[in-house]
Amino acid sequence: MGIDVKCFPMGPLQENTYLVTDISTGFQAVIDPGYFGPQAESEIKDLKYVLLTHGHYDHYAAAERYLKKYPDAVFAAPAGESFLLHGGLDNKWMSVSYGGGTCPEASLLLNEGDTVTLGDTQFRVIETPGHTEGGICFATDKEIFTGDTLFRLSVGNTSLETGDWATLEESIRSRLYTLDENMIVYPGHGPATQIGYEKRSNPFV
Repeated sequence: MGIDVKCFPMGPLQENTYLVTDISTGFQAVIDPGYFGPQAESEIKDLKYVLLTHGHYDHYAAAERYLKKYPDAVFAAPAGESFLLHGGLDNKWMSVSYGGGTCPEASLLLNEGDTVTLGDTQFRVIETPGHTEGGICFATDKEIFTGDTLFRLSVGNTSLETGDWATLEESIRSRLYTLDENMIVYPGHGPATQIGYEKRSNPFV
């Protein structure tokens, strides 16, 4: 039956926190837990996962709060993001805007080809380094959550720690633009888009 997606663009950097519900079972996952508050809490009924696309502070700022409120939820993060998840100068300055804090330890580390099962929904892990060295996306058959790799008519900044422009461009061309053109893209900032639209119109790739 698919998934229901609710987006909460909150915080100083307007990071998109997504609450995804498997329609068949009601099981839920939070993707990129930058925001925690009443708008999201009122929608959470059966949280199974807290999922992270990459190791920038604005995307994990509220992870610890979710895990305290929902202790049975599994926190899953990219295996290749150890440097950023355990520090980094850029995360230090980002954290000031959010009141400080650190990222909790993930109980599940994700690599290319791994899957996360949420009821009848399976998220495939696609490694898309470039914005950061270990960034990943979460894809179903019809949707993909791209973190800060691909935005509507834009792409992620590569001037921060572990970023690399050539790597980002290659990730988008070889890993994302090869997907179904009708696939809905849910990015880490800004509005949703589609793979086909970005292939035709994104001026950066």
